[in-house]
Amino acid sequence: MAYETILFDMDGVLLTGYHTDPDVYRQAAAATLADFGIDYDGVPPGLVRPDDVAEIRTTCDDLGLAAAPAWAYRERAATDLENERIVAGDRVPFEDTAVLSALAGDRTLAIVSNNRQGTVRFAADYFDWPVEIARGRYPTLSEFGRRKPDGHLLRWTLDRLGTDDALFVGDRRSDVEAAHRVGIDAALLSRDDVPDGEPQPAHHIESLSELPDLL
Repeated sequence: MAYETILFDMDGVLLTGYHTDPDVYRQAAAATLADFGIDYDGVPPGLVRPDDVAEIRTTCDDLGLAAAPAWAYRERAATDLENERIVAGDRVPFEDTAVLSALAGDRTLAIVSNNRQGTVRFAADYFDWPVEIARGRYPTLSEFGRRKPDGHLLRWTLDRLGTDDALFVGDRRSDVEAAHRVGIDAALLSRDDVPDGEPQPAHHIESLSELPDLL
C-alpha cells in the first residue's frame, strides 16, 4: 500500500534509547528546585517521572511552587541536558535510518514523538534527517497530558501537512493506538521482541530498511 506521508516516532525508532535517561530528569528537577529557591532533600518523583499532570500539580503544591512555570523550567532543563548527551554521542541514530533519504525522494516524512519539542527538533537538525516536521511535546502541562496514545500530536502534524494518507511507524502499542485514534495505519517496529498486547498494527517490521518494500 502506498502512503503519501510517513510519520516516525523518535526514541527507539530513529534514535537509540527507549526514552530519556531518568538521570536527565533527576538533574533537571534538581536544577528547577535550586533556581526556584526550594530546599528539598533529594528530588521529588513528581518532577522526575510523573504519571500524569495531577501528580505534577500535587508535587508543586506540596513544594509551594506554581506548577506551570516550574514544569516549563524542568522541561527546558531536561532538553538542554539531553541535547548535550546527543552531541557527546551518548545517543545516536540507528543504522537503518539511512533509508530515510530514499523514502524522502517521493514521500513527505515527519517525526511525532512524546519526547520534548526542543530535543526532537534538535535531533532532527543535528542528524540532518529529511523531515518536514519534527513534533514533540511543548513544555506545558497540557501537552504532557496529551502524549500518545492520545492522538493530539499526530493530529496536529497531519493537519499541518494537510493529509490523512499516512503511515505511523512506532515501537510501542501506544503508538499503534494513537494512529488508530486519528484514523491512520501503523507499522509496529520490533527490533527485538514484539511488544505484547493490543491493538494490532496494519504492518509488523523488524527494521526501517523494510519500509521501501512495504510501501
